[in-house]
Amino acid sequence: MCVLLVEDEFLIREIMSECLQDAGYDVVDVENGDRAVELIKHPPRKFSILITDFHMPGDADGSKVAAQLRLAIPGIPVVIASGRPEALQAAWQTELGYKLLRKPYLPSELVKLVETLVGHPSAKSSEQGRIT
Repeated sequence: MCVLLVEDEFLIREIMSECLQDAGYDVVDVENGDRAVELIKHPPRKFSILITDFHMPGDADGSKVAAQLRLAIPGIPVVIASGRPEALQAAWQTELGYKLLRKPYLPSELVKLVETLVGHPSAKSSEQGRIT
């Protein structure tokens, strides 16, 4: 299972990426929405879930990244992280089914949310009867 992680704060991105990798997920992490949109056009692997910051520099914020990925992969789970949820509410569309992760959060909260949305990587391998 591959996570597309979009976070402009280097240390937050590194911690998130590391905790997801430790939990067994493959992670492609990028520093801004513009780079994420480019990856969505030419993905290095099939993404299973998007975790994106909402407020980022550049032309593409988290909602634009999510919209682009949903065009490419309809129904893919989307988690939008924000330290300013009041600013996010103006752009929030509950009917899209995006999950909100309020900053600050613990790495264990992130992993638990991802497991809830896409399952645990080892569960998928054992269900198939072989390690892929």
